[in-house]
Amino acid sequence: METIKKVYKGFEDYFAGGMLFTGLTLVFINVVLRYVWGRPKSIFDEFSVYFIVWGTLAGIAVALRNDHHIKVDMLYNFLSTFWKHKVSIFACTLGFAFCIFYTFYGIQLEMNYLQNGMRSPDSRFPMWIVYLIVPISGVMFGIRFIDKLVGLLKNGGKDWMESTMRGVKDNVDRPSV
Repeated sequence: METIKKVYKGFEDYFAGGMLFTGLTLVFINVVLRYVWGRPKSIFDEFSVYFIVWGTLAGIAVALRNDHHIKVDMLYNFLSTFWKHKVSIFACTLGFAFCIFYTFYGIQLEMNYLQNGMRSPDSRFPMWIVYLIVPISGVMFGIRFIDKLVGLLKNGGKDWMESTMRGVKDNVDRPSV
């Protein structure tokens, strides 16, 4: 199981990072084409946006995994460990419910673009491929929320409670909202 987690972690990191790198490289190339040769390519602008959006949405799962997402924890910090555990379970459950909603409607969006055959106006690239990141990222978020919930519920929550009491920072010691 640990091997699968490591492989998936690597996939998340390289996928998100690769998409962002590719998008920013296209931006750089187009800037050079614009200011050095005076011949920018609109297709580079279009695809750089696609790659950056894909990298950002995939990167949200990485931020969730590493507990680097935006949170409002002012009240959470005043709670006892018992209530922090309950709030964290609620937050992860709510996050997972959102992932189900997000993925379901992302698939509906995909079906709509696929049935209508919509294409981008500039490059005529199929839009269903562009918007495929919505259900993919929904699944990626869902996997991370499940992982957090498993950490919170494993061993009746005792492992989480002990790590919180020791002050050890792990991936499930705060609510994910």
